[in-house]
Amino acid sequence: MLRRLWTERTVTHGGTFDQVTGAGLAPAPIQRPIPIWIGARSAAAYTRVGHLADGWFPRVSPGPKLEKALSIIGSAAHESGRDPSSIGMDARISWVPQLDKLVDRVRLWRDLGATRLSIDTMGANLATVDDHLDALESVKVALDRAAIW
Repeated sequence: MLRRLWTERTVTHGGTFDQVTGAGLAPAPIQRPIPIWIGARSAAAYTRVGHLADGWFPRVSPGPKLEKALSIIGSAAHESGRDPSSIGMDARISWVPQLDKLVDRVRLWRDLGATRLSIDTMGANLATVDDHLDALESVKVALDRAAIW
């Protein structure tokens, strides 16, 4: 539905959950196509990612739960005639001052297929905006040195 609204002048749709008659967006988005990324943490959501999404935000850590999620996404992608490797994955990693540990986490996510990286500084007891920016800069420097992202 979103893709149709972003690309067609008017949309009429009758589905199980939606009834839309003559809807349109004006002005139309400049970027086309607009990528759809889905946050997922259930089998139904993983299936939706595999069938529809351009990317996903895993809400599980590396390990058996992530492996199961990747399996479900891959199967759903194949069912839809899609290449699972075309579906992006955003690794969200909490900032820690031990940058060697953070770099190891980044390396792990990269090896698991992550195509994007988000560093979360919330909950790190940083006092000011500048502290958050400094923490992110330290990650950039560490990742540049490690040449892994």
